[in-house]
Amino acid sequence: MKKFKFNRAYYDRWYRNDETRTFMTEYTPVIARFVFAYLDYLEVEVKTVLDAGCGLGHWQTALKNLGRDVRYHGLETSDYLCRELGWEKGSIADHQAEEPFDLVVCQGVLQYLDDAECKAAIDNLATLCSEALYLEVLTRRDARENCIPERTDTDVYLRKGKWYRKRLDRHFVNLGGGLFLSRTCAATCYELWTA
Repeated sequence: MKKFKFNRAYYDRWYRNDETRTFMTEYTPVIARFVFAYLDYLEVEVKTVLDAGCGLGHWQTALKNLGRDVRYHGLETSDYLCRELGWEKGSIADHQAEEPFDLVVCQGVLQYLDDAECKAAIDNLATLCSEALYLEVLTRRDARENCIPERTDTDVYLRKGKWYRKRLDRHFVNLGGGLFLSRTCAATCYELWTA
């Protein structure tokens, strides 16, 4: 079992150092605009957002800049970030909420969970999500073909995309671009819109 330390050094390397950081800072606002534009088109109302593995809070900033009137909730496993930024301490594998959230964001989290935790997390995402899920997870193929090694933490659990699809398909309809609708969502999706 791999052990991960989500401490200051981790965030300094992958989020704060201009030469080694991921591209989340630049892309999160673009992704947020895409997600909300598509959900607006589908007439899916989003009033509550759970950001599971919220890190430095890039989604919170993006939502504020979009002018969205949403209740944002940040969930994070890092003791360091919970202390520094005030996030709720917890894991998506077993987090419970009184009510499901309209949108759950789970970006760059599942690859840090072993198989059992990851399966539990996917099932729990379905419980916590009433309408839509934005999911980004590094797969074996992504690590091999699509990523810049210097800007991607590849010392994670690399699984095939098929492994994730099999588990996600039980609970969600894949709209493409990392956006999924809960199978309980009432939005209409035409056949060729889904992946």
